[in-house]
Amino acid sequence: MDEGGERKIYLKPTHHSDRTVHWAGYPSWRQFSWLYLMAALVAGRAWLFWRFGLAGWMGWTVGAILLLGTAAIIRHWAHYEIGPAHLVVRNGYTGHEIGIVELIEVDRVEIRQGPIAALLGIGTVFALSDGNPVLRFRGVRDPEGIKRRIEIARKMAAHEAHVTVG
Repeated sequence: MDEGGERKIYLKPTHHSDRTVHWAGYPSWRQFSWLYLMAALVAGRAWLFWRFGLAGWMGWTVGAILLLGTAAIIRHWAHYEIGPAHLVVRNGYTGHEIGIVELIEVDRVEIRQGPIAALLGIGTVFALSDGNPVLRFRGVRDPEGIKRRIEIARKMAAHEAHVTVG
């Protein structure tokens, strides 16, 4: 913390192949907690069927495993990146860009979270341009921290553009 009581955030670049990335991540596992809850309920039903010798317990077990596998797969579907000049959402499996926006085009950054998301400590971070959402990082852990990182990267990109142009 500095003298004013504010916490300073330093962006430490990491290198992925030939590009610099200040921050990268996936949606939090908490984003899919409802799916884990459903898997637990299905597994509980499988256990009850098995415990009382009822037919069909194997089908419920397979269903629970499929729900857990689905949660693992969709969690890595989107990969978020904050770079020196862009915000990027990529497909986590293919690496193809789903959405990209230049940081100098971002006017404002907002967080939206409902009561359950707030309880789970997750939220959606929106990058806005002219008041319209242009990109969103859904279900991220510590949305306030991600917002601050984007705002710092925006300032750095604006400074770099000013230095390069001027």
